[in-house]
Amino acid sequence: MEKRDYYRIEDRVHLIKKPIEKHLISDDPYGEQYGIPRQAVLISQLQAIENESRDLLRQVGDYNRALGSYLRYMDEKIDLIAKYVVSHDLQISQKQSINLSEGGISFYDSSPMVPESYLHLILVLFPNYATIAAIGVVKSCEQIEDQPTIYRIGAEFLVLQEPDRKQIVRHIRRLQSREIREQPHTSSENK
Repeated sequence: MEKRDYYRIEDRVHLIKKPIEKHLISDDPYGEQYGIPRQAVLISQLQAIENESRDLLRQVGDYNRALGSYLRYMDEKIDLIAKYVVSHDLQISQKQSINLSEGGISFYDSSPMVPESYLHLILVLFPNYATIAAIGVVKSCEQIEDQPTIYRIGAEFLVLQEPDRKQIVRHIRRLQSREIREQPHTSSENK
C-alpha cells in the first residue's frame, strides 16, 4: 500500500524517539531493551488487558446484567486512576506536533536524521493517554527553509503491533470526527 493511501492527521502527542541500530530491532517494540517509561507501559498493559477481556465482559453482561455493569464501572475506575497517575508525569504531558497515519509519522526535530536509519518511537496519544511503541525507518529528512536548524523527519512504521495499529486508526477517526463536528455548518442557502 502506498504511504499516502492511509488517512493522515495533524496532532499533538508526547513523542519519544531514539535512534537504534538495525541489529537491535526486534518484533516487540515494548521490549525492556528500549527503556519505555513505566507510566507509558502501565497504560499500554491496561489497554491490552481491556482489549483481551472485552468479549468476556460482554458475555458476563449478557448473562448477568448487574455484574456486567459493576465490572464496567470497575474498569472505568481503574482507567481513571491510571490516567491520573500518567497525567501528573510532567515529562509525558509535554506535547509535540506530528503528522500521523497507521503507516508512519512525521515530526520536526533539531537534529538531522539519515534516511534508512532506524528509530524506536513511543507515542502517547491524548486525551486518553493511549501508548504506542513502534520501530520506524527514516524515509525523509528535509531542512526547513525559513528555520535552518529544524528538520522535518518522515518515518515509516517497520514494527507496529496490530492492536497499536488499530489504536492509531481509532484515534485518527476520533480526531477527524471531532474536526467535522467543530466545522461551522454552512447551508446551500448561504452560498
